[in-house]
Amino acid sequence: MSAPVIVIAQLDAKPEFAAQFRAVLDSLIAATLQEAGCLRYQLHQSLDNPQSWMLHEEWVSEGALDAHQQEPHFIAFVADTQGWFASSQVRRYHLA
Repeated sequence: MSAPVIVIAQLDAKPEFAAQFRAVLDSLIAATLQEAGCLRYQLHQSLDNPQSWMLHEEWVSEGALDAHQQEPHFIAFVADTQGWFASSQVRRYHLA
């Protein structure tokens, strides 16, 4: 059995897209939480910057995460938000 995979995605929207970005994130989260391999998909907003969010994800395996990235709702999120990011950083982790 493979180990769970943790993803921390730091997502910073351009100020003019912050409200739209949040709405699209809400839709992505609702759909993602229905995926069989998703253990956690939590959104956190920065206390210092209202255009900055962190997604804390936990997947049963690398395969489940890879499958998530092929889901129509994830592909639509990536397409819909092109140009809305001020910056983004995604890191994958496993239990040490």
